[in-house]
Formats: sequence, C-alpha cells, structure tokens
Amino acid sequence: MRVIFILFFLAMLPLTAASQINDFSSSYDSLRSDYRIDGDMFELEQSSRFFDAAFMTPGQSSPFLSAAVFGTYGSKIHQFRTKDIRHVVSALPHIGFSYTFGMQGAQRLVFEYHQVFKGDWVLNTRISNIKSIGYFRNMELGKTDFEATVAKKSDRYGISFTGRTSKLTRAWSGGVIDSSLLEVFAPLTVPVYKSECNSELKYFDLEASGYITWIDNEKYKLGVAHKINVNGENRVFNERDSLAGLYSSIYFDSTSTRDQYQIGRLENLSSIYFDNEHLTYSLGLSSTYWNYRNMNLFRDTMELNVVHDFHYRKKQLLFLHEASLNTIGASQTWSMQNELHYNQKKWSFSLASRIGQKLPALFQRFYSANNTYYSNTNLSLQDYTAHSAEVSYKAGSYDMSAIYLVESNKGIYFFDRSISNWSNQTAFSSSIIQQLYLKSNFTRQKLRWQQQYILTLSNLKKFIVPVHQLQGSIMTRLGLFKAKKLKVTFGLSYSLNSKTNVIPIIENVGVYDLLNVSDETIQNPLFTMGAMLGMEIETFRFYVKFSNMGYFWNSSTWQYIQGVYLPESTIRVGLTWDFWN
Repeated sequence: MRVIFILFFLAMLPLTAASQINDFSSSYDSLRSDYRIDGDMFELEQSSRFFDAAFMTPGQSSPFLSAAVFGTYGSKIHQFRTKDIRHVVSALPHIGFSYTFGMQGAQRLVFEYHQVFKGDWVLNTRISNIKSIGYFRNMELGKTDFEATVAKKSDRYGISFTGRTSKLTRAWSGGVIDSSLLEVFAPLTVPVYKSECNSELKYFDLEASGYITWIDNEKYKLGVAHKINVNGENRVFNERDSLAGLYSSIYFDSTSTRDQYQIGRLENLSSIYFDNEHLTYSLGLSSTYWNYRNMNLFRDTMELNVVHDFHYRKKQLLFLHEASLNTIGASQTWSMQNELHYNQKKWSFSLASRIGQKLPALFQRFYSANNTYYSNTNLSLQDYTAHSAEVSYKAGSYDMSAIYLVESNKGIYFFDRSISNWSNQTAFSSSIIQQLYLKSNFTRQKLRWQQQYILTLSNLKKFIVPVHQLQGSIMTRLGLFKAKKLKVTFGLSYSLNSKTNVIPIIENVGVYDLLNVSDETIQNPLFTMGAMLGMEIETFRFYVKFSNMGYFWNSSTWQYIQGVYLPESTIRVGLTWDFWN
C-alpha cells in the first residue's frame, strides 16, 4: 500500500518546470502512397536477417556484437529501453500485414494499423510476434511486441497516449557438448549441456503527454509541456539440474533455480519551451521514482534532474544541444549531447558528441539469486565519451557516406565470474574504440547495389568485434508481361568478416562473459551469402530467401558465441500486403 500511495502522489505532483524538448508538438510524419510494411525489397530482406544467426537476437541484423558492448550496460544480452513511438498520419486508413516462416520453426508475424478519426485523433498500432526453435537443441526463442499510440494536436494544444509491451523468452542450451559430432549428425540432434534452462523477460511502458501554447504569434511561441511515464521490467530465470556441479555457490536449492527481479519506474517530465523561426529552447525538471524487487531484497529512491535543450536552425544549418544534470538521488550523474548538421544539394556534413557519467544499472547494484548474491553500495560513476564526424555525397544514381567514430569508456562495470560480482577494475573497464563506416548505394534503372564496410580498432587487443566487416546486397527488378504489373526481384546478399574471439555467456545473470574471452580460440574469417527471389503485384509481395550458404564451405565447428556453432543453411518464405481504404 505504501508503494501504491507514493506512485499516486508522485503522479499528481504539479511540476511547473521542464523536461527535454517538446518533440510531440512538432508536425506528424506522413505515410506516402508507396509505403510498404517492412520497407522496400532491400529492407524486407533485412527484416528477418536475425534468423540467420546461430545465437538469435531480434532487432540485430548482424550476428556480431557492436562496440556498444564495451560501454555502460553493454554486456547485458537483452536490454529494454524507453523509446519514442512515432506518430504517423495516413490520408487513408492503412493496414499492413507481414508473415515469414521457414526452417528451424522460424516465424515472424507483423501487423500495422494507421487511421485518422473524426476530430483529428490519430491512431497507430503495431504488433509483432517472433518464434524459432533454433539451430541447436534447447535454443528456442520467442518475442512478442505491441505498440499503440492515440494522439491529437493543434497549434494551441496537443495530447498523446502511448503504450508498449514486450515479452522475450529464451531457452539456454549451455552449448554443444562435443563439436566433432556436428561433422556427422544434424545440429538439432547433437547433445547440449543444458536441457531445462530458460529465461523470460517482460517489459511495459505507458506514457501520457501533452502541451499547451500560451502565446502564438508571428514572432514566437511560448508554452508548457508535461509527460508522465510508467515503465517496468521483470526477469525470471529457471534451471533444473545438479546445480552443485555447475555453480560454486548454492543459496537456496541444489536442484532447481527460479531467480527473479522486478524494476518499476514513474517519471514526470515537465517543460517550458520557447520556439521561433530559428531556435527552440526548453528548460526544466525531471522527477523519477524507482523501486527494485529481487527475491528478499527491496530498494527504492527518488531522483531529480535538471534538463534543458537548445535547437538552432537556419537555411542548411542545424545545431542540437541537450543536457541533463542529476541533483537528487543519482550521485550527480550528467549527460550532454551536441550535433551539428550542414546540408547542401549534393554534400552534407555532420558532427556529433555524447559525453556523461552513469551509475551502474539496478541489477548491477543488488542481486539475490540461487547461485549469485551481491550488494554493492559503494559505487563509482562510469565515464563515457563518443565523438563522430560524417560526410555524405549524393549525385544522381549514386550516394555514399563516410563516418568516423571514436569512443572512450572509463570505469565501466563488467561481471567477474571469479568473484561472482561486478567490478570496474577489469581489463575491459577502460577502453578506446575507433570505427570507420563506409557506405555506398548505387541505383540505376533495374539494378540496385548497397554495400557497407566497418573498420573497428581498440586498445583491448581482442577480436570481440571483428576488425573488418563487409556486408552488401545486389538486387535487380524486372517487369513481366505486357502491362508490367507483375514485378520480379532477384537478390544476392553477402557478408565477410575477419577473425573473432569466442564469447562465453553467463546464463543466470544474462550477460556476455567478456572477462573470460580466451586468446586460444581465435576463429577464422567467415564468408557467407544469401539469395532471394521476390514477386510484387501492386501492394502484395511474396518472396523466398535462401540463407547461410556459407555452411557449405565454412567449418561446421566455427563459433562466435561459445558452444553455438555455425548455423545450417535455411530457407524462409514470406509475404506482405498493404491495404488502403
């Protein structure tokens, strides 16, 4: 009852200061008549690419970890973050449907609905469901997401209600016991270390926001905005085995584990904003109440942040600045982000920087479980900086871009299996990462060729992220029959990466075990390909995709995640259909 009372009281607080920029007051995005669910054929091919990885992670098109793994919270395998749900206006009601199915029990279903109702109320919904039994035993994966938003806005006022839920279930196999069996038997028949081990993560996010413009004349706008957000996360880990032989510590039960933690947050963000032809400024306060429940642990606190941002725009120039400073409850953490964009007809230039300090996540501070227990009260702040420069060129049928990124991290907490706790004094706690992205896109008549190269260098002398990564796709499109209404697309995708380390994981904590990456298990470079055939008639599309062709020429014992070996070649079939009324 005490927690419920506090939540109710905080929601009613009449905060009169501000949060970040009132982006909700900006104009809606609009659906074009050529909009298709899951994008064009290039994007459609990529939408289910995560099925190609032996260790599937929905939302990631690459099977390799990104440089973010070295930053704050980066070693956590699955992360849920608040995000802005896009408000989209459709001149006509729109329904989009997408379904993909294939080998390894792969299924992906997506549904979208957009409509504007009487009184200018805008409704957007999106539902997606993903399932797979995986390439090896006990590696089932499931993910369900639901997003919805209802909004109404005008020059004087606006109001929005958004909601999001997500559920991710994963079975953990512990890896294949004997990789030599993969040379003889099908992967799904080879024994694995764990047969009864799984986790379930649930997340919800509810938000109500609105703004009122006090003054609106030819020179400027002055108004207030407020946002209330409630979100929560729940993780459950189950395992049944002879646990004394697997873990050094047993706190509750030696044959069965059920670990669980829950996080709840209530955030109030209020702003006073000023807007004219060239600049927008917002200033104010953000209050957050959170509570954390984990077995017999309960922690809660109140945080207060001062936030502001400044946007300046003139002709081809755009400058963005956002900053936040904690004053109560979070050890004076802070963040600052700056962006500068300059666009011409053919050339565009961008500079960006992101710096700040963060506390460890709640589950890194306190954790009580069957095989792990820690309570970290004397915590240090984690420092991060990231600077990037981008130049883009576009002329006719060809466009290209180059991005240079340098990231520096200091005092980052990683889980140390030897002490069963988090530490910021590890070999990975301080890192400098440099990356170069080269992207190109060539489109001429019936041919399209996209390519991306990533160079990654670091001071860590590990190959957790491949030094060289090359990805590309080539597609050609033909119109058949006299009316040319039936269009056929042929596509070929390819990827090549340099050597990599093998990454262990810690299932019960849900993190990558970077501190135990061995230099003795370096994996050879990997080259693989995929092919796609698609057909399109107006708003209906059908395609067949053949993936992981590299299984025919690469070693079947190649691995990136420890014990999870090279995925088999696989076939998937999919269709999409967009309805406009």
